[in-house]
Amino acid sequence: MSIYQSLKKSYTPERRRENDWRLFLRLVPYARRNGRLLALSMCLLIPIALANAVQPFLIGQVISLIRNEPSTYELFRNRPFSQGLNILEGLLVIAIAIQVTLTGFQGYIVQKLGQQITAAIRQDLFQHVTSLAVRFFDRTPVGKLITRITSDVEVLGDVFSTGAVGIISDLFLMLVTLGLMFSIQWQLSCLLLLMLLPTSWVIVYIQKQYRKANYKGREELSILNSQLQENVLGINVVQLFRREKFNAELFRATNSNYTQQMDKTIFYDSFVSATLEWIG
Repeated sequence: MSIYQSLKKSYTPERRRENDWRLFLRLVPYARRNGRLLALSMCLLIPIALANAVQPFLIGQVISLIRNEPSTYELFRNRPFSQGLNILEGLLVIAIAIQVTLTGFQGYIVQKLGQQITAAIRQDLFQHVTSLAVRFFDRTPVGKLITRITSDVEVLGDVFSTGAVGIISDLFLMLVTLGLMFSIQWQLSCLLLLMLLPTSWVIVYIQKQYRKANYKGREELSILNSQLQENVLGINVVQLFRREKFNAELFRATNSNYTQQMDKTIFYDSFVSATLEWIG
């Protein structure tokens, strides 16, 4: 059995995989090393969510004030029209300024946290790899190890920079928004929640398909790097046995498989984004 066939066999979906929660718990100790940054980014979620949720409310008050509707708060209704409108505009500008400023600052902190977690994981992996026995490297392609230590580790860093923190931020924003919605009109809020049920099912299904395609794409990239590394390091043997065309065809096939899997991930990702925009 060739090295390429053994690689593909080891990447079959039947391999035992840990669930996402257990994998996430493995990353928690790395986040604790940077507890201050993580705590600061979490604390910023409160003013960001409030500033974001209050903007539609202020815009609604502006419209109610202009149309002289009874839903206008007395704070603005009992003042001259221009004065009440100026107050609402000022509050809206302040809310937008707070949101933009704190969101940019939080984004910097989260990206910095992700890079520090990535560096720590990469360092631990390097120390682990260098401590392994020689026979491990005899049966493991170097290209696979390079992929795991470089690009795959970058993905793990994104779990915190754009994944975990983003999920917590969105959930907190949803709770604040729902609270504000129910305080205004609970009937319409319930109707909107009912609309989210079938939408959530579609999104979850597409996300599962995206994960499968992305997983296969990462494995194909690992095989691709392995083939590239073996052909470059063993170029003398390749040329000696006139295997240039044969190895090029193997590389072309793997490259094609990788492209197909990445095309699927792009399709599913675009489908989710388009669905959310359409619902919005």
